[in-house]
Amino acid sequence: MRHLTDIDSKPQAEAFVAYLLTKGISTHVETESPRPGTSDPSWSIWIREEDRIPEADRELQYFLADPNHERYRSAIVEARAIVQKERDLQKQREKNVQKVKYTRPAGVGGKMPPLTLALIILCVVLGLVTEFGYVSDGNRLGAIAMKELKFVDYAKYVETRDPAYSLKQGEIWRVITPAFLHGGTLHLLLNMISLASLGRLTERVEGIGKYSIILLLSAIGAHLLQGLMPTQFWGTPNFVGISGVVLGLFGYLAVKSQLRPDCGFYFPPDGYVLTGMLLLAGFLSQGGLGMANMAHLGGLATGALLGLFWSR
Repeated sequence: MRHLTDIDSKPQAEAFVAYLLTKGISTHVETESPRPGTSDPSWSIWIREEDRIPEADRELQYFLADPNHERYRSAIVEARAIVQKERDLQKQREKNVQKVKYTRPAGVGGKMPPLTLALIILCVVLGLVTEFGYVSDGNRLGAIAMKELKFVDYAKYVETRDPAYSLKQGEIWRVITPAFLHGGTLHLLLNMISLASLGRLTERVEGIGKYSIILLLSAIGAHLLQGLMPTQFWGTPNFVGISGVVLGLFGYLAVKSQLRPDCGFYFPPDGYVLTGMLLLAGFLSQGGLGMANMAHLGGLATGALLGLFWSR
């Protein structure tokens, strides 16, 4: 903001300021103390935008040459209309402003969404019923659950050496249900923590419909690869756990967050590193750390493909 001039007459100051406003030049006016020998104050005119100073100075010279010209008197009416229009626009803007309450980012805190909560409850209940795979002699319900929910009826597998035996008998639920069984309290705890985190995020961001599809396809991709691959390639039909599905959720979120930065979530780089190290350790270790490595790989790949598909 820069000082332009001082004008002793209030009507003339108002007329000149109004005229500048019609030209789109914004001003600031201050009342100055009376000069020596006078009793009336003067009006100091400042230009708000310094790049308009040359234009304002030219208009000042025209004004000083003929301050009573009709264009200055008529400018007052036009300036009032401009000011009123701006006031109306400001009122409309204020009406359009809505109060926005703070909400947590998707997946952070709050209640567990229904499908994720149901999965956690189901896994915990089945873990207790089956005694985490170590079914005691008197636990008939646990024995039935282990027999009917694993990828293959293990007795038939031992007899036929065909990992797809039960699927060929039409027991297609077995491609999903191994996810609900777990082989120990620590196994269950780690998987439930991961499911609570990634599942909650996915269900809230994508909705229960798309989330259900991601869960089902991740389970199918993980379990078919783990159950049907030869043992020399880390395959075995004797596996349990929802970790393949969890890796599917990770793959989905990781790919989509990269391809669609506006999707509502973000994975820090250390999340990728940690997951990669865990997968690599499983494949490189003797005995695979007792992990269903192909289920992890199959779930991760399936989730990543779904993330790619739904990011288009």
